[in-house]
Amino acid sequence: QRKFFGTLFNTYQFFVLYANVDGFRFKEKYIPLSERPEIDQWILSTLNSLIRDVTNALDEYEPTIAARAIENFTIEALSNWYVRLCRRRFWKGEYEQDKISAYQTLYECLETILKLMAPVSPFFPDAIFNALNSITHLSSAGSIHHTDFPKPDLSAIDEKLEERMQMAQDIFSLILSIRK
Repeated sequence: QRKFFGTLFNTYQFFVLYANVDGFRFKEKYIPLSERPEIDQWILSTLNSLIRDVTNALDEYEPTIAARAIENFTIEALSNWYVRLCRRRFWKGEYEQDKISAYQTLYECLETILKLMAPVSPFFPDAIFNALNSITHLSSAGSIHHTDFPKPDLSAIDEKLEERMQMAQDIFSLILSIRK
């Protein structure tokens, strides 16, 4: 659990650091999923699969299963893969569509994770949500607990893309283990 909160907070700090440098406030036109790079499409597909799975687990009164799914997504998919592979997109000098897409995608992931975990961990998500929302003002709610629980966008789920990325991750992990 400590690793999860540390990873989530570090991902949030990474986002805040670069968003502040570039002045990102989510005021730019929303970039449609089809116009985003494949890595953004993958993480948002995986995020929507997570929303579906967490909703199902909570509907079945299985908060432990929901919490583990959120933890796995945050540590493995978001931090270890998405942020690591997209760092250069945030570092680039030009504030153009690719960089804005990366910011919008990471913001969506952070906000959604916070909303998903709020029922089982009420205080930490509320503090981070309020910090993010104080800059973007995307929500008029004064607390994460006054927002709607996320609903999966089934049209954003691309199971083939998720499978291809999982295969790439598995191959990369095997290569690393061979090198060791």
